[in-house]
Amino acid sequence: MTTRSTPLTDYPRPNVAVDIAVLTVSDGALNVVIQRDEQGRAALPGRFVRERRTVEETVREVLELKLGLSPDHVRPHLLAVFSDPDRDPRGWTISVAHAVALLAAELSDVTGELAPVTPTGQLASGERVLYDHAEIIAAATDKLRERYEDQPDPDNLLRPPYTLSELRELHEAILGRRLMRDSFNRRAQPLLAPQLDAEGNPATRVGGGRPARLYAKDAPPTATFGWRLPSPRPDTQ
Repeated sequence: MTTRSTPLTDYPRPNVAVDIAVLTVSDGALNVVIQRDEQGRAALPGRFVRERRTVEETVREVLELKLGLSPDHVRPHLLAVFSDPDRDPRGWTISVAHAVALLAAELSDVTGELAPVTPTGQLASGERVLYDHAEIIAAATDKLRERYEDQPDPDNLLRPPYTLSELRELHEAILGRRLMRDSFNRRAQPLLAPQLDAEGNPATRVGGGRPARLYAKDAPPTATFGWRLPSPRPDTQ
């Protein structure tokens, strides 16, 4: 028995888009890059996949044409596919969402604006974003926080060398909660390399108090803190 092959043209076809959540830490807070349409409404940078173009090529086009970033130096990772048929009122559209975290200094000339986000991934201003982009932002921040629960600055959002306090403050900004200083230091130090000055002495930085040691990462990419980073009890904050 043979089956009849149904032409693909007999099936309805959705639009396919690429949306990218670009995250960074600025002024002690987690931020996402948003852009605005003609009516001033906020949305993530994105682009429809053109005919005979791949998703990977479209990611590069969003970076270069929409954000003004170099696709040769910025490598977003696949986040998730968002396929609710009603996610875009303009028509049936599937979003192949990506995310990337970058140094704030790398976004100084980005096309768009930095918008602080809450620990739940919403815009801190309370402003709504178009379509289901709030869900994409929430998913991107969740994944970022998972990585920062496990490793010291896995996305390299601090330029080395840095102090333990600077590293802890970065993790606090991303995780959205305070961390116990001593416990954080005990978890982080085995995964860091103390830096030396030109004379071979411990490199330090003075920031208003006594000199603080400087560090850089010195561990395999698979090395982790071991368990969830502890926060102080409410009565000790």
